Amino acid sequence: MLPVASAAGIVDTLTNDPILVVLVVGLFLIVMAAYFYIRRTLSNLRDGYEDAYRGK
Repeated sequence: MLPVASAAGIVDTLTNDPILVVLVVGLFLIVMAAYFYIRRTLSNLRDGYEDAYRGK
């Protein structure tokens, strides 16, 4: 069976290694920015299709 890390061990690792925290936060920000960019692009595309369908 695979060993499972406890939550306390994970928190200790994160608080003791600031480089890892910066990398995790940076990766999270990049993923969220990509998500919002794609969401905005698809939303505008849908609005454009709806406007064209109505003849505007």
